[in-house]
Amino acid sequence: MKKILALILVLVLTLPVFAAMAEDTEYIFEAEYTELEGLEGLGVSGSPTGLGLVAENNKASNGYFVGNLGTASPITFQIVSDADAVATLKLVVGSNILGNCTWNPTTLNILVNDEAIDFNEFTTDNGDDPMDQNNFKTKKIGDINLKAGENTIVIVAGENTYRSNLPSAPSLDAIKLTTTAALEMIESEASHDELD
Repeated sequence: MKKILALILVLVLTLPVFAAMAEDTEYIFEAEYTELEGLEGLGVSGSPTGLGLVAENNKASNGYFVGNLGTASPITFQIVSDADAVATLKLVVGSNILGNCTWNPTTLNILVNDEAIDFNEFTTDNGDDPMDQNNFKTKKIGDINLKAGENTIVIVAGENTYRSNLPSAPSLDAIKLTTTAALEMIESEASHDELD
């Protein structure tokens, strides 16, 4: 009887701990709602700037994506976390009409709170239509550390010659973050005013 009572006591004491454990939530943050003013991209006839980097696409998660990205167009996500936490980062990317490209920490820079992160190599390709950037795919980057408060995640072209011998980056639809923390993105009012 004492053993049964002891077992019941252990269960009663541990159940609240299991109940209190937070579950992972996946957040999707749109690239077109980052601050784009002052950014300069790559183009065939003139360089798109600011909101000119945004294009419509019905296969993008919010109907828009950001493309024609180069070294002068880093996309910066400002993410506010309610706690220190580990998050799994994924990118939703397209080919940026670059053909078959390989992305790694040399050809594409991803910085979390100003520190470049290491990640597994991934590829993008044009799909059936080389002038179509509809082929968005989700690519797992890996785990990153978020701090309580404001964090930055920057995605920018690294060392490559993918766009007419100039450094470029894949077109960017969104990022996904999976974590136990509660997250919000600081969004650009100018982007909302223009796109909503």
